[in-house]
Amino acid sequence: MQETAHLLPSNVFAIILAGGSGTRFWPKSRHKRPKQLCQIGDSDYTMIELTLRRLDGLVPRERRIVVTHIDQVEDTQKITGKLCQHYLAEPSAKNTANALALAALEVQEIARAQGIENPIILSLHADALIKRIDVFTDTIKAMIASSMKGKLTLLGITPEYPETGYGYIEKGAALDGLKATYQVDSFREKPDVALATKYIETKRFLWNSGIFAWQVSTILDELRAFVPNSVKVLSEVLGKEKSFTHLPAESFAAAYKSLQSIAIDPAVLEKSKKVTVVEADIGWKDVGSWEALAQSFPTDEQGNLFYGEVINIDSTGTTVDSDARVVACIGLKDMVVVCSEGAILVCPRDRAQDVKYIVEELKKRNKMDLV
Repeated sequence: MQETAHLLPSNVFAIILAGGSGTRFWPKSRHKRPKQLCQIGDSDYTMIELTLRRLDGLVPRERRIVVTHIDQVEDTQKITGKLCQHYLAEPSAKNTANALALAALEVQEIARAQGIENPIILSLHADALIKRIDVFTDTIKAMIASSMKGKLTLLGITPEYPETGYGYIEKGAALDGLKATYQVDSFREKPDVALATKYIETKRFLWNSGIFAWQVSTILDELRAFVPNSVKVLSEVLGKEKSFTHLPAESFAAAYKSLQSIAIDPAVLEKSKKVTVVEADIGWKDVGSWEALAQSFPTDEQGNLFYGEVINIDSTGTTVDSDARVVACIGLKDMVVVCSEGAILVCPRDRAQDVKYIVEELKKRNKMDLV
């Protein structure tokens, strides 16, 4: 049951981006059941359920919108139906700039119909791990305060170690009157270990969490300035309809297919002069690969992480996830073993980022039942 009182203003909408393929979590993650629809670690809930449950008390379900792929929307609704009221199905994968343009235009129409003035979007990915919910709540409040001043506001994570798999945000001058909020001086791509170490030492760099807050009017203005075709095409295909869900499937698909595939960071955030960042330590991890599990969940004294029935003799630094079979390990070191629905993955833990190439090879071999 939804709570009647919420901690964020009544003009705040939550957007959950849930259209990723999650290929680095193969074989557990598949096209129709990507990572966000899987239970990762020891949780009783899927990752998207955890994301939506974090919003309880912040944003009611009638102001939540899940944006996912058309092939995944039915399964997503089955899992999250009681936690979210609105769903947008992208006809094709066109990256986050277009997904967020789509969401902004949809929110604009919902707000107009409900008489909600100056709507604000809080955007989250469906597959992040957040452990410090109280700090998360306070940080979101600070982000909303910044967005109300016409800023595109990011959540930057105080880095714990020189991570090479994340993008970084360089913070600039602190903003008066806003808690832990800074101008953004630059964005940096995933660095090597030496450069990431230098970033940490300067204390100026934050991990980019991919969590955003902005007024609908602000993000649409910036999208029109930097990727005008996205808003133009989507506005034209929407026409006088009140929702993208009302559009004929073929016309919507054709319009969406014509869009340039680009992420929101290079499309807008790296160019806009309105970008700020709120720094926080919310216990955040982007659980992007099997290697990341051991950094996100407690391991045993030998650095092992086991899910399912595992017999282990003298293995260290090894992650095992099995849905049915007994997995017996002898003397493994820094390995990943995953058994899921008829497929088995075995690889060194430091090669876990390359699992996506297995998916590419399966497609070449037309093994689509395993993708």
